Amino acid sequence: MNSAWTLTVTGRAFEFAAPIVEPEHLYSEIAHGLAQLNRYAGQTSLPYPVAQHSVLMAEACEDETGDPTLAAWCLLHDGHETYLGETPNPATEAVEAELATAAAEKGVPDLIVEATIARWRTLRRRVEERIDAEIYGAAGLPPIDDRGRAIVQSYDMRAVKTERRDLLAPSPRRWAEAIEQAPPLKLRRGRIRPWPVGQANERFILALDRLCPTAAERAGRILEGDAA
Repeated sequence: MNSAWTLTVTGRAFEFAAPIVEPEHLYSEIAHGLAQLNRYAGQTSLPYPVAQHSVLMAEACEDETGDPTLAAWCLLHDGHETYLGETPNPATEAVEAELATAAAEKGVPDLIVEATIARWRTLRRRVEERIDAEIYGAAGLPPIDDRGRAIVQSYDMRAVKTERRDLLAPSPRRWAEAIEQAPPLKLRRGRIRPWPVGQANERFILALDRLCPTAAERAGRILEGDAA
C-alpha cells in the first residue's frame, strides 16, 4: 500500500508515515500555511489565522515564564496543522458520536465502541506527534515532555478563552469546563485584533527567529553570532 502523502507549497511530497521537515520548511511551509489557515472553521467576525493564535500563546508564555523553549513549543504546537488542516474539536466529537451511533445500531457493545473511539484518537495523535517531533527537531528544540505538553495545553485553553471573548459571538451554551475555568491570556496589545495573512506570516517568522535562533541560522535567516 502506498504511503499517504500531500503536496506542499514548495512542491515536495510530504509523507505522513515518514515526515521530513527541514529548518527552511518552518518558514516556507509552516509559517506560510498557518498564516492562511483560519481557526474556528472561519466562524469568527474576521478571519483569524492559526499563526496569530500561536504567536499570542508564545508571547504570553515567554512573558510569564521567561523560558524560550516553552514559548517555542507554544509557537509550534499546531505546526502539524500545516499538513493536516485545522479540525475544530466539535467536528471531531461529531465524527466520534456518529461512529458510536452506527455501532449501537448494529448492536456493538458499548465497551467495544469506547475502545474503538479511543483507538481512533490514539492513531490521530500518533500522526500529529510524529509530525510535531520532526518540526521541533527542525527548530532545534528538545523533544517535548509531559510537563511541556501540560504547560502548552494550559496556554492553549487560555488562548481559546481569550479568543471566545474577543472574536466569537456570545455562546448559547457552556464550553468544556477546562475552557470555562481558564484565565485569559495576558496579551501584549490589549484585545485580539485579527491580523491579515501577510502580517500573520511576518509575525510568526519574527517569533521563530527570536525563539529558535538555531533554526533561523540553519535556514540562512541570521548569521552565526547575530542571535545574541
